[in-house]
Amino acid sequence: MFELLFLMSFTLHNLEEGIWLPKWSKNAGRYHQQVGNNEFRFAVMVVTVFGYILTFAFLVAENSNEVIKYLYLGFIMMMCFNSIFPHLIATIFLKRYAPGTLTGVFLNLPIGLYLIFWQYGNQLEVNKLVIGFVVIATATLTSLRPLFKLGRGLFNEC
Repeated sequence: MFELLFLMSFTLHNLEEGIWLPKWSKNAGRYHQQVGNNEFRFAVMVVTVFGYILTFAFLVAENSNEVIKYLYLGFIMMMCFNSIFPHLIATIFLKRYAPGTLTGVFLNLPIGLYLIFWQYGNQLEVNKLVIGFVVIATATLTSLRPLFKLGRGLFNEC
C-alpha cells in the first residue's frame, strides 16, 4: 500500500522541517521567510493533518470519487514539486542543507512519482491531475501565512 508509505514519508519530511527549518529560516533569505518554532510547527501540523484526512478520504472512496482522487494525486504532485522547489534549489543556491531536502528527494519524490505515474498512471486524465495540483498547491500556499499568524497568536511567539 504505497499510499500509506507516502503518508509516512510525508510525515517524516514534515517532522524534519518542524525540527530544523525555523532555525534555518533565519539565514534563508528569499528562499523562506523567517519563522518562529511554534508558528511553523503549528502550520506544519495542520498541513500534515490535512494530508492524513485527504489520504483517508481517498482510501475510503476507493477511486469512486474523482474529485477526491484528483485532489489526493494533486497533493502528492505538490509534495513532489516541493522536494525540488524550494528544498533542493535552496540547498544548491545557498550552498547549505535546507531542512526537508533528503526526505523530499529520497522519499517523497520517488514514492510520489510511483503512485502518480505507475500505480495510477493508466487511469489518469492529465488535465484533471493538473487541476488537482493547482487547487491543492494554491490552497496550501495561501493558507501558510494565516496559519503562521494563528500559530504565533496561539502560542504568543513574536
